[in-house]
Amino acid sequence: MSVEPKILLFKGRGIVSWAIRFQTRSKYSHAAILMPNGNIIESWQGKGVQINQLKNWDNIDVFSVDGMTDEQWKVAIDFALEQKGKKYDYSGVFRFLSRRRKTANGDKKWFCSELVFHAIQHAAVYLLQRIQADEVAPGHLSLSPLLILDK
Repeated sequence: MSVEPKILLFKGRGIVSWAIRFQTRSKYSHAAILMPNGNIIESWQGKGVQINQLKNWDNIDVFSVDGMTDEQWKVAIDFALEQKGKKYDYSGVFRFLSRRRKTANGDKKWFCSELVFHAIQHAAVYLLQRIQADEVAPGHLSLSPLLILDK
């Protein structure tokens, strides 16, 4: 199966998802990249960066990235795949609650939207200006003028 790569934004319903949506004032609580093979790459609490298959597409919005080429998608996905096995960035999520700035972290960890944003940026596509990957919540991604909601 070959599908066009996309950005997925999830409207989770659990308590952690509710807290993320509440704190970031968004309807989105999670982000992932849909790869051409139909799997997704994401960073998940307790598991870190991993590849998964979606069985339930409820409460997920699917976005194309305007102007992103196949080669740029390859660069972004390859970068994300290189992060497989890295830990979840709990301190990054905590910064959303505390509003503290990130300090240098040589041992790179990722939360979901940080991974998605950085992977796309690694391919020289700038979804948002004047913001760093570690400051991007799932809802922020939806504000990019380059994201086009698939119908």
